[in-house]
Parts: sequence; structure tokens; C-alpha cells
Amino acid sequence: MNMNQTTKWAIAAVVVIVLLGTAFIFGGRPNPGDITGPIKIGWMGPQTGPSAVLGMDSYVAAQIAVDEINAAGGIDGRLVELYIEDDQYSTEKSVLAYNKLVNVNEVRIIIANTYSSVFALAKRAEADGVLLIDPLDCNNELAEVSENVFCLATDSASVAKVLARAATEGGYSKVGILHFTSDLFMPLVQKVFKESYKGNIVLTEAYPAGTRDFRTPLTKLVSEGADAIVLLGYDETGNAMKQARDLGFKGQFLTTGTVTSPPLQAAAQGAAEGTLLAFWTANTNSSLYETFTKEFQKRQNRPPILDLATYPTYDAVKALARAIDNAGNSSVRDVTREIASITDLEGITGTITFNANGSMLIPESLFKLTGGKVIPQ
Repeated sequence: MNMNQTTKWAIAAVVVIVLLGTAFIFGGRPNPGDITGPIKIGWMGPQTGPSAVLGMDSYVAAQIAVDEINAAGGIDGRLVELYIEDDQYSTEKSVLAYNKLVNVNEVRIIIANTYSSVFALAKRAEADGVLLIDPLDCNNELAEVSENVFCLATDSASVAKVLARAATEGGYSKVGILHFTSDLFMPLVQKVFKESYKGNIVLTEAYPAGTRDFRTPLTKLVSEGADAIVLLGYDETGNAMKQARDLGFKGQFLTTGTVTSPPLQAAAQGAAEGTLLAFWTANTNSSLYETFTKEFQKRQNRPPILDLATYPTYDAVKALARAIDNAGNSSVRDVTREIASITDLEGITGTITFNANGSMLIPESLFKLTGGKVIPQ
């Protein structure tokens, strides 16, 4: 074989490898040169467990977006397949879900709803050539953990700042904090709250997953004369609210959007009424909102429970579709470049524009739980 023939064979081999790699990223293992297979997107987050409210509507939103894309002919003629994994908001289970999505389903784009798992998997995803996008939590630290990580979600820091401002301006001078420690999100909110609140923090109590009895720290807070309690956790905080009232606490509860969870409110037995919370709601005057919500209600027989865990997911899928289309069904690296350049995509959350670090931050504001509904303050 002469040098020209050797060069031709080498070039041909490289072409085949590139085509196979592209096919693997976006649609299984088709024949060499065939990149017409489905585009695979994974979703992983909580569908069950004490944090289910954070994911139970998100995957429905993702499926609605995928169905709309496919009904319109797909992306450049290719249909989208959505693979769903329940990680129960557990980092350990997120890793298992990631392994299944990547190694079994051959997915290379994943919507990741579990905050801690994004940090745990970021470098591995970068090495695997996998793109992660978080539609539930967003901050600079998360977006900058890897060039393969993006977030289109409510601003994590704004949650704490909204609560701190409400406590300060509401005149609550003695505040206690109970916060979940089995993930990275609630400790972050606790830290920023402490930095932002202008008052006296009489007790900070950390607790792990599985805690149901809060009477010991609550008794201390009652004896200290606390006039507000900041509850940073999930369904278990409903137990804390009920126990606090039983112990004679008559002050204000401040918490996150997780207070909208039906199991949390059931555990609170009415004690959640009047809670102040950091929250975000979609613009109900948007035609996109109306169309989506009508379809969601048709499928679930109810409206979304937690706006901030629902509508950003829909927008994240649409942003991914725009990026994949602009990339020309190419590699994940090209999709990563294209999603970072999105500046004018209209979504339910507003006009989608990613910052240079890959974040699209949505600020939260103050609401009050009144009659089981969240009312802006």
C-alpha cells in the first residue's frame, strides 16, 4: 500500500469515528454515516420521596415540550426521545440515574433537577461529553462548575435574600433557623440568609434527611422568645410547623416554595397557613403560559403545584432544541456553544438570555400562603 492509499484509509477511519460519535451523542448507534436517529434527552429528579414537589411536575413539563417539538416535525426532521429517572432528590441515586441514562440509554443531554448532583457529576459529565442543565436552581457557582453545566432557574441567592429582607423589614428581631443538611442547597440558603438578615439569630439547628421530631430545638426557640422561625427543608418542615404551634410558638414562619407541597401541608395540619415564602410565579398573561397550562391541566387534572419547578423546565427543553438546531445536529460541544449564545428566545419565564457563565437567573420575591394559595406581598 503506498502513502496516498494509507492517508486515504486514515482519513476514512477518522470520518467514520466522527460520524459514529455524533450518532452516539444524539441517537443510539446507527450505521456509520447515518445521523437520522432520535435525539435523546434525559431527565432526572425527584418524583417520589419528601422532595417530590420539586420534580413531580417538572418531568411533565419536559414531556409537554418534547411532544410539541415532535408534533412540529422534530429538530431538523429528527424526533426527540425523553428518558426519565426518579432520583428522589438523593445525590447517590442521581449518580445511579446518570449511569443508566448515559451508559444504557446512551443519552448525552440531561436535565438535572437535583442541586447537589450537578456538583457531584459536573466533572464526570465533562469527561463523558455530557451536557447538564438545571431548571430548578441557578447561581454562578453552579454555572461555573463546568463548561458543560447550564442553569435556567430561579436565583438561589434571591431565595435567602427575600426571606432575610422580610424578616428584617417585618420587625422580627429574634429569629431561629432549622435547615436540612443532606444536600447543598439548603445550607447555601441558610448561609446567605445569615449574611443578609439584620437581627438576632437566637438558634441555628441543622438536621439530616429523615428527621421528623423537631421538638428539642423548637422548645429552645420558644423559651428564647423567638418571633420568627426560618424553615429550610422539604416535606418534613410540615412536622416542624405543627410541633412549633403545639409547643406554643405564635410567631412567623418563613420558608421556601416547598411549602406548596401537599404532603407538607398535610403534615402541618393547618399550621402552614400565613407562612411567608420566597417564590416565583409565571406571567399568566403570556400566550405561552396559557397554552402550556391548558395542556398540563389536561394531562394532570390540576394546575402545576410549584411554578418555579415547572415552567423553567419547559423553557429549558425549548432552549436545548434551539441550540441543537443551531448546532446542525452536531456534537455536544457545538450544542454547548450554541446554548451559551441564546439571547432572544421567548419563553414562559420571559426572554431567555444566558449569561457568559451559562446561567439564566430568575429572581424570586415574597409571597404569603393564604387559604392554601400563594399571594404576592
